[in-house]
Amino acid sequence: MTGSLSIYGWLPWYNGKAGVNGLGPAKFSGTPIDILNNLKFTFMANGEVRWNKIGVYGDLIYLNIADKNATPGPLYGSAKLDMKTLILTAALTYQVYEDEAGWIQGVAGARVWSIDTALNLTAGINPAASASDTISWVDPVVGVRLRHALSQKMFLTGTGLIGGFGAGSDFMWDVFGGVGYNFTPAFSTTAGFRAMGVNYSNSGDVVKLTTYGPLISFNLAF
Repeated sequence: MTGSLSIYGWLPWYNGKAGVNGLGPAKFSGTPIDILNNLKFTFMANGEVRWNKIGVYGDLIYLNIADKNATPGPLYGSAKLDMKTLILTAALTYQVYEDEAGWIQGVAGARVWSIDTALNLTAGINPAASASDTISWVDPVVGVRLRHALSQKMFLTGTGLIGGFGAGSDFMWDVFGGVGYNFTPAFSTTAGFRAMGVNYSNSGDVVKLTTYGPLISFNLAF
């Protein structure tokens, strides 16, 4: 058995829409600086355990953030959007190709989204209004993961996932590419770029989100 565990930080630009129980949707957008200013708490990690060609892969993102500058549209004065977001991916992997330089894996599993959303709109043409709800769904996901050694110390790594297909969200996607450095056989760091998007709507709840930005991780192999 082999495996890996990574703790990472991701500071993306983001934009999208969110609606709760038929209220909204309100538009929101921001930069990595906005995330740092509005962030209350975050934790991000992923890992894999593998037995020969078969493995189990997981990825976790938890983000608690407030956006006081969301745009409510013409009927309200201003909007404040609070979102506690949990994104949990669990999947089986299968090594479809491997040589001395690296490997390619197929991935199939599920992604759980749980977004605790509170939307507060101040009075404009319409009177002030507020709504809160926990919006949750599960997306089937498929994709690939890969790693390729450039030298004994340097390597390339990447992940690409798509999912939803109307079973949960209408569609979701998630891609990452980066370059890594092995300090020791067991410890490495990776820097790269990740982008992710989702389009979900159901019974007055709306989540449309695109995020993209730099990512750095610290990795332990065992």
